[in-house]
Amino acid sequence: MTQTQTRNEPKRIPKEVKEVLNSYFKKIEKKLPNKLESLYLFGSVSIGAYREGLSDIDFYGVTKEKLTQSDVEKLKEIHHEMRKEHAKPSLDGMYLTREDLESENNRNCSCPYFNKGKLQSYRPFHRNWIDAYQLQTYGIVVYGLPIETYNLSVDWTELKSNLVENINGYWLNWVRNCERFPSLQYIGLYMSGNMIEWGVLGVTRLYYSLREKDITSKAGAGEYALQTVPEEFHQIIREALRIRNGNKFSRYGSMRKRRNDALNYMKYIIRECNNL
Repeated sequence: MTQTQTRNEPKRIPKEVKEVLNSYFKKIEKKLPNKLESLYLFGSVSIGAYREGLSDIDFYGVTKEKLTQSDVEKLKEIHHEMRKEHAKPSLDGMYLTREDLESENNRNCSCPYFNKGKLQSYRPFHRNWIDAYQLQTYGIVVYGLPIETYNLSVDWTELKSNLVENINGYWLNWVRNCERFPSLQYIGLYMSGNMIEWGVLGVTRLYYSLREKDITSKAGAGEYALQTVPEEFHQIIREALRIRNGNKFSRYGSMRKRRNDALNYMKYIIRECNNL
């Protein structure tokens, strides 16, 4: 089960990711034998942006049949044990069937989603969402059938609409919460470099996808923005990249200016995404 297969060109799976997967497959073979049809990696591992100690392992597990409640309980045990044995990197993903993957009516399926060792929710698989595109285009076959076996055609018109919806929903509300006093987000954007990075590079990844009809890493999106947005925003982009890369020396002497620059940049990117 642990032999790695890849699409198109070989993709290197980091050693610590392989160790987690080896442990996972041993548990699956013991507790849920013959249930798993395929397992695919997407996310940072698949696009060569995995960072030791920071990145998670994003996966889709395709099961041969719909999971029963008993099956889900065993998966809870497996992921709980995985979390205890491997706090990092976290094995995060969704279990679904071929029918779920190929369904046109994405909102009708309900698939168990695990994150940080726990069953977090049941959620639908969205064919026209960026994760599905990433799976189709960059996914790594760890076990089972080639990804091309499944009909995963993506409608970029609908995908674009979903990305814009995310910009005008989650991200616009995030910005508004950071502007609203008093709120934890308002204070956090002053004090937390991680919030600066999350916001600045988070919207920038969507900006890249909408312009290029593709995906990239947060760092890749930041470098792209330095080539495509006005120079007035370059300092905050470089600051976000500095935080992402673990450099301790800030480009700002004023946390107020950094916060304001981050908010102004994010509002600019939100407007640009709506105009694309």
